[in-house]
Amino acid sequence: METREAILTRRSIRLYQDRAISEEDLKEILDAGTYAPSAVNLQPWYFVAIQDKGEMEKLYQIMGDVSTKIEPELRERFARNPEVVSETTGFIRKLGGAPVCILAFQLKPDYGKRPETIIQSVAAAIENMLLAATDKGIGSCWLTAPLEVDASEILRETFAPECGNLLAVITLGYPAQNPKTPPRKNGRYIIK
Repeated sequence: METREAILTRRSIRLYQDRAISEEDLKEILDAGTYAPSAVNLQPWYFVAIQDKGEMEKLYQIMGDVSTKIEPELRERFARNPEVVSETTGFIRKLGGAPVCILAFQLKPDYGKRPETIIQSVAAAIENMLLAATDKGIGSCWLTAPLEVDASEILRETFAPECGNLLAVITLGYPAQNPKTPPRKNGRYIIK
C-alpha cells in the first residue's frame, strides 16, 4: 500500500472481528512506532500491548469507569444524536472487542524538554503505528477518553508503574465495520 493510500483510507474503527493479530504483525506495528521522529532523538515513548484475556479484563474494568464518567460530557455534546452517546460509551467500555490494545506512555515521568515536545514525539509514534496497521488491513482507533476523565494514573499504575504519563489508548484488530470518511473541514491550512 502506498503511504498516501494508507493516510486517506485509515479510519477510526470501533467494532472488531473476533480474530487475533499475529505476533509478527503486532511487532511490526510497534516497531513502526519506534521509528517516529522525536525531539532531540529522545524517543520518549513506551508502549504496553495488551492481548492477554486477564489483562484485557483489567483494562475493561477501568474503561467501564471511563465510559461512565465521560457520558455526561457526551450527552451535552451530542444532545441531538443520543445514538452517538450510546455507541461511544459502549465502545469505550469494551473497546469494540479489539483483540489488542496499546497503551502509549511517556517512558519517564519528566524530561528536560517542554511537555508539549514530548507529547508531539509520542503522537508521531502513535500515527506511525496507525498507518502501519492500516497497511496490514488492521483497523485502529486512537482514544483520549481516559485522559479526559483523569483515568491516566490508574492505567499507569496498573500497566506501567515505572513509566510517565499515559498519552493514549489505541485499539487494534480486523475491522467488523467500514466507516465512511468523515467530511473534512475547510479552511484548515493556508499556503503563503
